[in-house]
Amino acid sequence: MNSKSLVSIIVDRYHSMQRLPASGVLVTVLALSFGAIMPTSASTLRAAEHRVVKCSACACHCHQRVCNCCRCRRPVDLVICLDTSGSMTQLIDSARSRLWDVVNELATVKPTPTLRVGLLTYGTPNNSTARSGWVVRQLDLTNDLDEVYAKMMAMKTSGGDEFVGWVLNDAVEKMSWSSDPRALRVIFVAGNESADQARSSYDFRYVAENAQAKQIVINSIYAGNHQQGRNEMWHEVARHGRGSYSAIDMAQGTIQIETPYDKLLSELNTKLNDTYLAFGQKGKRSKQRQEEQDANAAKVGAQAQASRAAAKSTPLYANAMWDLVDASKEEGFELESLKNRDLPERMQAMAPAEQKAYLEGMVARRNEVQVRMQKINADRNHFLKRKKQALQKDGKQGLGDAMLAALRQQAEDMGFVFGDESQDVDSPKQEKKQTNEKASE
Repeated sequence: MNSKSLVSIIVDRYHSMQRLPASGVLVTVLALSFGAIMPTSASTLRAAEHRVVKCSACACHCHQRVCNCCRCRRPVDLVICLDTSGSMTQLIDSARSRLWDVVNELATVKPTPTLRVGLLTYGTPNNSTARSGWVVRQLDLTNDLDEVYAKMMAMKTSGGDEFVGWVLNDAVEKMSWSSDPRALRVIFVAGNESADQARSSYDFRYVAENAQAKQIVINSIYAGNHQQGRNEMWHEVARHGRGSYSAIDMAQGTIQIETPYDKLLSELNTKLNDTYLAFGQKGKRSKQRQEEQDANAAKVGAQAQASRAAAKSTPLYANAMWDLVDASKEEGFELESLKNRDLPERMQAMAPAEQKAYLEGMVARRNEVQVRMQKINADRNHFLKRKKQALQKDGKQGLGDAMLAALRQQAEDMGFVFGDESQDVDSPKQEKKQTNEKASE
């Protein structure tokens, strides 16, 4: 065999290798190794079979333990617009009380969502200017739920003009909505004044048209009497936004229900916090903020504290930007690529092999604690549902109830499926026509 023939064989094998999947590369390399002695046609080479496994994140089967296929994770973008004028103190308290209940409900959904929450306020002169319609973008869409909660806890109310169309325009046009065509994009706007204020600047009807073009659903929540909300055109906001209109009792949303499971969840939450390994420039501050939001939830009440603890046991509470355990679950993560000074202090003195073993041990420990928390929270949810039924005999609903009912329907319309835990097996479904109207009605 002359050198020219050998070169031709190698080139042929190289081009064949480029067309093969990664698992076929080894076969091709072996063939090349023997090519100089036993030339073989590229057509006789066969790629090695992929080992198909069941994905642990969804019901599909693919070639990774946790796959990146279209059914595994789907974006859910949720933007909350809250009226912070003087009469809305209980509305803000309701949001603080029920945020973690919303997270827990979405955590039962399949496929598992990638949740981001954005926050806008309107109606408070101290926070903004007339030129911006008294609207403040408190937080763009983010998966940092601790940051969202910190913003909620810092909110204050004072008198002002409430421009619903204006805040909706900012929500539609100024938030970084997901471009994924499979995403669920939802806005909730809550308040208690006419939705037609400042109509000459931003008419909610035209804003809703822009929202539809971006596949964003707008839900309206009136803090007060159902018929008064209709008089103030809040049902029209939902109708044009293809969402739902609800009227709520603000005080109902602040009620805190204690359960026999709260203390155990709190104890497990302390153990869960011990598994967080803060790294990088944001690590120390973010870990501190996590603990601060635990304390804030406790100030709100027993239900909020327990709901936050339960939410931290779900995939929706993710902190890969500052926690090594969460970061290690991200595709492409390499512990070796981090600078030693950026690691947690307890890991800096360890050898690389010890660091890896320590991280793996902490991952296993967190998984164990989270599984226990999820089981306890399932029992807690059944207890809460029975208590809520007793409290809601008068038909009143709070902010959290209105948000959860709308989110559930709109998620199901997009093909999401809720787990059995979100179904009340003890009683038949209750009609919600008077307090939660579908926009099509």
